[in-house]
Parts: sequence; structure tokens; C-alpha cells
Amino acid sequence: MDKQVLLKEELIEDEMQIATRMKRKGLVRVHLIATVLAVLVISTFFITSLVAELGGDPLFIKSVKRRILYFVPLLVFVMPALGITGNKLARNSTSPQVLKKQRRMKWVGINGLMLVMLAVFLYYRSHYHDIDLVFLLAQLAELVLGFINLLLIVLNARSGLQLSGRLKS
Repeated sequence: MDKQVLLKEELIEDEMQIATRMKRKGLVRVHLIATVLAVLVISTFFITSLVAELGGDPLFIKSVKRRILYFVPLLVFVMPALGITGNKLARNSTSPQVLKKQRRMKWVGINGLMLVMLAVFLYYRSHYHDIDLVFLLAQLAELVLGFINLLLIVLNARSGLQLSGRLKS
């Protein structure tokens, strides 16, 4: 009788470990997809904004700002997914590399909020006002914050690959 109870307990423990591994694989997959989407969307915003500003065509600038505003909701879903899955994967880790990733993500979140506000402001300013010094200063802020976010996310991706053993330090 005792052997049967022990076997059942071992079986339950094995099943729980399998479920945990499967759950972790799903989290890793969502985290990876969110990372790729974030990098693609942010780099697209950055490049198109830079090209529009360098070209100086007001109609193209308006078009870029409108498209960015349309795609901001995608980032509003992707960025929290990136942060939430990252936190779940990190759990209670005390690894210096994991802690560094978490600090970077806090800055990504703060910058992201400012970037959303700037996207709305730049859309409004480009469509209902002149593209003037105020617009250009806000655009410069958006480019700087966007570049910083892109850099932080790429650094986190590199750290994640190092943590997983897929990339040597």
C-alpha cells in the first residue's frame, strides 16, 4: 500500500514538472514573439520618422505620423506582454544578468509611455499646426527615446540568449 502511494506521489510530481516545462516553453515562445515584434515595430517607427524628417516633405511627415499612431495600439499590447513574460520567466531569480534585464525593462516602460504621448502629440501637431520648432523638438525627443528603447530591448534580447546558452558571453 505504501509503495502505491509513493508511486502515485512520484507520478504526480513528474506530471507537475512536465506541465511546468510546457508552461515555460509557452512563455518563452510568447516572450520571443513579443521581442521580435517590439524590435520590428520600434525600428520601423524610428526609420520612417527619420526618413520623413530628413526628406522634409510635410505630406510624407503627416502620413508617417498617422501610420505610427495607427500602430501604437500594437505596441500597447506587445510591450506589456514582453514585460510580463520576462518577469514570469525570471521569477525570483537573483542572477545579476536577470536583474539587469529587469532594470532595463523599467526604463523601456517609462520611455514607452513618453513615446505614446509623443506619437499622439506629433500626429496632432503635424495635422493641425505647422511643422515648426516645437514639432521638431518633440520629433527629436521621440527619435532619442525610440533609439534608447530599441537599444535596451536589443541588449535584453542578447542577455536572454546568453542566459539560455544560445549565445556565448
